[in-house]
Parts: sequence; C-alpha cells; structure tokens
Amino acid sequence: MVAAIAPVHLFGALAPEIQDELHFGDTAQGMAVAAFFALSALLTSWGGSFTDRVGPTRALRAAAISSFAGAVVIMAANRYGIIVAGLLIAAVGNAISQPGNSSFISLGVPAQRRGIAMGIKQSAIPVSTGLAGLALPVIAITAGWRWAYLYALGAAMVGFALVPRIVAPVRSTVAPLHHRPSRPLLIVAIGAAASGIAVAPIGAFLVRSLEDSGFEPGRAGIVQLGGSVLLVTTRIGWGRLMDGTDIDRFRFASGILLFGAIGYPLLSFGSKPLMVLGALIAYGAAWSWAGVVHLGVVERHADAAGGAAGVLQAGMFVGAMIGPGVFGIVADNQGFATGWMISFTAAIVAAALLLWGGIALERHPS
Repeated sequence: MVAAIAPVHLFGALAPEIQDELHFGDTAQGMAVAAFFALSALLTSWGGSFTDRVGPTRALRAAAISSFAGAVVIMAANRYGIIVAGLLIAAVGNAISQPGNSSFISLGVPAQRRGIAMGIKQSAIPVSTGLAGLALPVIAITAGWRWAYLYALGAAMVGFALVPRIVAPVRSTVAPLHHRPSRPLLIVAIGAAASGIAVAPIGAFLVRSLEDSGFEPGRAGIVQLGGSVLLVTTRIGWGRLMDGTDIDRFRFASGILLFGAIGYPLLSFGSKPLMVLGALIAYGAAWSWAGVVHLGVVERHADAAGGAAGVLQAGMFVGAMIGPGVFGIVADNQGFATGWMISFTAAIVAAALLLWGGIALERHPS
C-alpha cells in the first residue's frame, strides 16, 4: 500500500519544486491529484472483484507493478501531461491495493487480530506521506525532485517481493455484493467520500499551505512527517483497541472524525504555532478513522470482503478526487484558509454519514 500511494503523495510533498520546473499552478496540481483518485474510484470496485477472483497475492503483485511503472513515467516527465499520465498508471495499482489488502486480512489474519491488522494496513498512507515529507529536505532540495521518486520505486520492488502467499477460497458464484451493494453500505461509502474531501488536501496541499504562511520548505516537510508519525500511531492504536473491545466501529470512527475537524480552522488562521497544532489534530484524528471503518465493513461482509472493501474504497477515492480539485481552485482564487474551512465542513458531514450508515448496518446486516 505504501508503494500504491507513494507516487501521488510525493507529487504533493514535492509540488513547489515540480511546479517551478514544469510551470503549472495549484489548480493544475489539484486536477492531477484528482485525476489519480478519479481513476482509482472508477476501478476500485473492479479491483475488489479482481482480488476475489485471483486471490490477494496475485492482485497485490499486480498493484506493485503498476505503481512501479507510474513512478518511472513521473521521473522521466518533462511536462505536466506526462506527470498526469504517470499518476494515472499508478492509480490502477492503487485501485487494486486497497481491496486486495482488505481481502488478504480477511483471509489470512485471525479474527481476534484483524483490528490491529487493519490499523497497520491503513498506516501505509501516513507512512507514505511521512516519507514523502522527509524526501523534501533530505533529497529533493539537494539532489532534485526526480531522485526523490527512487523511494517509490524501492517501495514497489519490496512490496512485490514480500507479498505473502494466500490461497483464496474457490467460489462457485459471484457474490451479489459485486452487483448490488446494500443501502447501509452505500451510506457508509458516501460518508467515506465526504471524509475524503476533507482529508485528501492534507497530503496534497499541507506543504504548500505551510510555505505560503512563511514556513521554510524543510520545516514544512518535517511538520508533514510529524503528522504522519502521529497518524501511524493512532491508526494502529485504534485497531488494537478494536481487538480488545466490542466498541461499535462506526460510532467510534464518527467521534474521532468529529474531533479531528477542529484541526482545519486552526490551519486556516495562518499563525505558525496554530497551523502546526491544526496539522497534528487533522492527521491524528480526522484522518485516523479509516482502519476502524474498514474493519467494520469487512466484519459485516465476510463472504465478499474484497468486494465490500472495494465499494467503501470507491467512496473514499471519489472524495479524494473531489477534495484536491476543489481545494486547488479555491487556493488559487481565495487562498488556503478558505480551502481548509471547506475541509472542516466536509468532515462534519462525513461524521454524521458514518454514524448513520453504521446504525443502518446494525439494523439491517448484509
């Protein structure tokens, strides 16, 4: 999963350097990130079905190959259009990786350990954003942004080599979920989309926003790294908590997302200490719910975990597509503060939808 998401996170963290060399603005950056997540959203339901058909081992190896190829294209880019092409190639791997890993956990991890397994799985995203932020002061400023993409190539190669072998059970029929998701699952997926609108701009624009408020590039990268470390900690911690209790997954996720929404107004104030605090709250809470919701969805759809995770992830990708695109346009025309307040509103809506969807799943289990 680190390999699957690394190309787009590097693009966000290295945006100032890439924009200066290839001559494009924040709107174009947002559109490129949106294109990555748009294709991910379109293909992720297929990625879930593909995983259920061939098994998670083959699916995740295919995802690693796609991510490697996308990173190679981006490294060789000499204009904006080639960057977008590389992101789209990598998006195919991203669409397979999320449901592929959820299926792997459902098939290969004992039930009493799936919470922490989901937390580790979802920690791949903050690990990726953290390493991308670290790549800015360590590699990009001295050697150039292209060399920073060696991290994405290395992650893809390691991921391909280390995928464990899991044999998927043979199914005589295709699970109905592949064709008609339940209404409660769709509500949860729409809530995930709203949350994606709120959180995706963090990975794509936090560094740009911090630099716009006077942070040096290296310090902005360190803030992103710190937020990513906190997010890894909370996601694994929430997963471990889920394994030890019968806490309702969806109510818990809604609560931490609601608390995390506080971070966005702090980011909009423009004060350096408040922006750092806001970034840490947004990372540590607003973005930390995903593993808990994935666990709840997989538990409710054990017979078609890949397909169910694909529906949920499609919602997240739709939000991740809309969020950066809208944010980039707003940032270019009205400033970053307005963009962060849009994220705040989306987080509140997402918390309500996740709560509603969780209650509906409890009343009408799939």
